[in-house]
Amino acid sequence: MTASTTPARLHGGKRRNKNRPIWDEEPSLAGKAVKALFLICYAAAIVLPIWAVLATSFASEEALGRAGGSLLILPTDVSVQAYREIFSGGALTDSLLLTLTLTLVGTAISVALTICGAYALSRTGSLLHRPILWLILLTFLFGPGMYPSFLVVQQLGLFNSYWSLILPGAVGTFNIIILRAFFMNSIPGELLDAAKMDGAGEFRTLFTIVLPMSKAILAVIALFYAVGYWNMYFQAVLYTPGLETQPIQVVLQRMLMSTQGLPEGAQAAAQYQAQGESAPTAALKMAVVVCTIIPIVIMYPFIQKHFTKAVITGAVKG
Repeated sequence: MTASTTPARLHGGKRRNKNRPIWDEEPSLAGKAVKALFLICYAAAIVLPIWAVLATSFASEEALGRAGGSLLILPTDVSVQAYREIFSGGALTDSLLLTLTLTLVGTAISVALTICGAYALSRTGSLLHRPILWLILLTFLFGPGMYPSFLVVQQLGLFNSYWSLILPGAVGTFNIIILRAFFMNSIPGELLDAAKMDGAGEFRTLFTIVLPMSKAILAVIALFYAVGYWNMYFQAVLYTPGLETQPIQVVLQRMLMSTQGLPEGAQAAAQYQAQGESAPTAALKMAVVVCTIIPIVIMYPFIQKHFTKAVITGAVKG
């Protein structure tokens, strides 16, 4: 055995092959303990706040009163009154249904427009291909800003209309670039040429060849849009202040601010008093929080495996 291949003795009596880097070796017992402790603390920092929100949403009024209205870790009295109030058919139910409708309709429109734009731009021989591509890429550098966007929405007659929450941001430049790169690099050009030789037009090629081969990337794009519509808050505050039913994120913000000693909190509390309603309890607030995060938490595990493919596709030059 030569000197270059002789294993070097590590701490604790273990030997290491000099031809392999040290990070390829099995960590020591102390290293394993430090990693385990770090992972436990990291997981606790994520899980405990979520658990406190979930536990508080099931707490009774008596348990919240004994805790001074703060979050609970282990509620002594379990109650589902907060969830009954949410799904009783009142304002909270209407807000949830509105948010769900906006998410479904907005995601469908956004995905359809993104597919059309990305496929057209992936066909390098299409009319005005390069000027249109440059115009789209310029939106990465120059955003419209809040006031110009508001004026455009107002001039188009979309102010105080739910369409103002969908149409102004229906297409995302980032999503178009990712999908275009996928169409150009992952769909074989020979397959498209064969379809053209068989007499298939662009629409038939898109629906029968391209889209069936793009299910993974389309799922990721749809999730991006769905999360944006589901968490929509600022656009609703800016464009739909006069509508009675607001998205659930706006309602949640009003509920959380109603008990804060700030001018916004006093205004929110005054709105509840004007409607003849009492300020929401901590259990009701946390129940609304749970209802806003559960749909995304349920969707994410099914689509998470496709994220790496989407990121790699967007990094390929096309």
